[in-house]
Amino acid sequence: MNLLQIRTKFRDLSGRYDLVNDDFSDNGSDFFINEGGKWLDRTIETQKSWASFMAILNAGAWYVQFPNARAIKEVWITTTEGKWQLEKKRLQDMMAAFFTQVPADWTNGTPEYYSPAITRYIPEDVTPATLATFAAFVGIITPATHDFNAIILSAPVDQNTLVEIIGLFYSILLTADDDENYWSTVHPLLLIQAAIRQTYIVGGNKPLLDILNQGIVDDLGRIDKDLTEQMIAEIDEMEG
Repeated sequence: MNLLQIRTKFRDLSGRYDLVNDDFSDNGSDFFINEGGKWLDRTIETQKSWASFMAILNAGAWYVQFPNARAIKEVWITTTEGKWQLEKKRLQDMMAAFFTQVPADWTNGTPEYYSPAITRYIPEDVTPATLATFAAFVGIITPATHDFNAIILSAPVDQNTLVEIIGLFYSILLTADDDENYWSTVHPLLLIQAAIRQTYIVGGNKPLLDILNQGIVDDLGRIDKDLTEQMIAEIDEMEG
């Protein structure tokens, strides 16, 4: 189901006609639908929880920004020389080992390590230009928007490089009427129930929230069993 269909069914099942206009356009329902989807993403791991973000870096680049990440699990690099996985390091170790010179003195090379980066200044209206002399030393990446995370590499790349970030990502937001995501397509009723759940939380309707929670948890448990079945398939003995 696409967003328009989800929104229409949400109105019918929730009775919240105030959140959907007479022409079935959004009047607040999309907020609860998307928040319900985020809650589902955080509540259970599915076959679509993991995703891969890829970006091509030009020579001299030393960080990567990417949206909608919940948890970074692996970082891989591909060049004309091959493909390998970067080792994760603590940010403070990266700063002490690799960020002790001004950018003009950095030497391009082959990164072996990465670290999740800090993506906020305080106050938030501070820009890299304001801290031009010190920006590279603090290692803060200013993202395009608040939903972006970033990683820093242990060296600026010395050639065009494909960086692949594997991890847990949120499902895409539903904004246009014809938008679809995993929950709206594969488990539309669960998404609608999760959206209704969010309205109960805001409205303080605990009795109905408890009832709805139980039904959602039961369904999520069955989805979890499907993932477990896939993970244990063809494994017939324990290691060790």
